[in-house]
Amino acid sequence: MRPGRSVVPGTALIVAGVLPGFLTASLAPRIRHDFSFGDSILGLAVAIFYLTCMVSSTPSGHLVERIGARWGMLLGAGLSSLACMAIAVFADSAAALIAILVVAGLGNAIGGPAVSALLRRTVHTGRHGLAFGAQQSGASIGALLAGLALPAVAIPLGWRWAYAGAAVLAVVAVALAPASGPGEPPRLAAHPEPAPHHLTSIRALAVAAVLASAAGVGFIAFLVTYAIDQGIGEGAAGLLLGAVSLTATISRVGLGVIADRSGGDALRITALVLAGSAAGYLLLISGEPALIVLAALIVGSIGWSWPGTLTLAVVFRRPDAPAWAVGVMMSGLFAGAAGGPLLVGLLAEHDHFAAAWSLCAGLALAAAATIALTRRFERTAVAPADLDPRGAG
Repeated sequence: MRPGRSVVPGTALIVAGVLPGFLTASLAPRIRHDFSFGDSILGLAVAIFYLTCMVSSTPSGHLVERIGARWGMLLGAGLSSLACMAIAVFADSAAALIAILVVAGLGNAIGGPAVSALLRRTVHTGRHGLAFGAQQSGASIGALLAGLALPAVAIPLGWRWAYAGAAVLAVVAVALAPASGPGEPPRLAAHPEPAPHHLTSIRALAVAAVLASAAGVGFIAFLVTYAIDQGIGEGAAGLLLGAVSLTATISRVGLGVIADRSGGDALRITALVLAGSAAGYLLLISGEPALIVLAALIVGSIGWSWPGTLTLAVVFRRPDAPAWAVGVMMSGLFAGAAGGPLLVGLLAEHDHFAAAWSLCAGLALAAAATIALTRRFERTAVAPADLDPRGAG
């Protein structure tokens, strides 16, 4: 099967899944025209979205393994679409918005493992890096679209139409997805028990995802605020955020292609880019506008390129249960997404941005070290012949 038949609808579903959270943040100034809420409530709403994703990702992976990737995509798309339409039509208070975002979080949590399972079973192994990189670029595409939704949709038409558009995107994505893959397991099929070292590795990589995501999302959450504080205009700061999202999208696909062409040593490449991103975080400390732009682009192109290759590595550790493996990893990723902004925000509130960016650098280095230790553990736990070079190197 050609990769595009699975990659394009899969990526579109990921975009639709993350949009409710991103749109709530980007459209908050317009939503407040209909019902008021403060910054703390906004932060709570977005945090609850991510916390729902975190708590439900691993159970969602189990569910997808039982019902199949296609039904998992249908369920995830249905929940995401339903939530977006409910916000567009019924949201009339902060409490209602938050309650509906819980449903949106469930849809996003199911969609990720379902798309990963679909790609694992429909895309040729030699293109898995490209496929998973494209899948994980959906989050950065969603951030970019959410930023554009304010001037392009919310201001001229009203903010509710942006959520309606996200609902339609979810339906279109699942409609375009292939009916089934050649390797789709029967529903309720029992998968063989994984080797103990694979369980340990997947959980260790979930920890790495917590650390890396906390650094990246903490950086994204406060980039615009920091840039404006250091003398960059509001419009330019917004454009910088868009440029970072765009570079992250391109780099996730590009790093996946590199993993494919290099034989798929996914963990080694992931550790290298995370370690390299620490330089970008530390460069932010300078406070010089030109260096802030350079640092932000470094973090966007390097520090946010890792989710696709980490997904590749996780899937190759459980090729018989990719949805479960990705669900575990995504739980870590969402935990970092919820906790990173909180940690950075506590420092930024007291103008300790130097400490905040140092924290991000430390988290990225800790993630790289966790991955490196996981690779070392695997080399000692199993014979070299038993290792899949695409996952462990």
